[in-house]
Amino acid sequence: MNGNRRRNALLALMLLLAVLLPWLGGIYYPWPYQSAFLSAADRYGLSPYLLAAVARSESRFDPAATSRRGAVGLMQLMPATGRYVSGHDAHPALRSPGDNIALGARYLAQLLRQFSSQTAAIAAYNGGEANVHLWIARGVWRPGQPLQRIPYPETRDFVARVERTASWYRYLYPGHGGASFGGKGQ
Repeated sequence: MNGNRRRNALLALMLLLAVLLPWLGGIYYPWPYQSAFLSAADRYGLSPYLLAAVARSESRFDPAATSRRGAVGLMQLMPATGRYVSGHDAHPALRSPGDNIALGARYLAQLLRQFSSQTAAIAAYNGGEANVHLWIARGVWRPGQPLQRIPYPETRDFVARVERTASWYRYLYPGHGGASFGGKGQ
């Protein structure tokens, strides 16, 4: 428990310094591949901050990242999702940062249209579309309700982390998107 207190105190201090010293925030929240995020965001009508937050949360911007479940690249896409989004075998493209970002953006844009809610789209990105549809249909969780009602702890934490991180990116790198997380018209 003592270790958690120290970790939380250190995180609080880092966040305070990030507010007071934006350049330090830029070190803690780097934005590699920024032009690819901006391009994909523009192409799919998304906030580049949201895309950067997903990539940071999923892979810490590591294009070689592979999860235990087989998700690949910066945006941690499953090969089946890459096929679904692109209409063909996208596995080679999943290792390319620019292609992975574009496929992840396209998928996230589809989820935003499908759910009409950024929070639900982020939850579906992490926890699966079918699960989010089931939660909504059964009244377990609906967009607008507290995140604590999301039944998967990993997904609940992912949604909170992505939304918080997108706010930091918007603060640290102003001038690249709309006021909402979803970007243009979201």
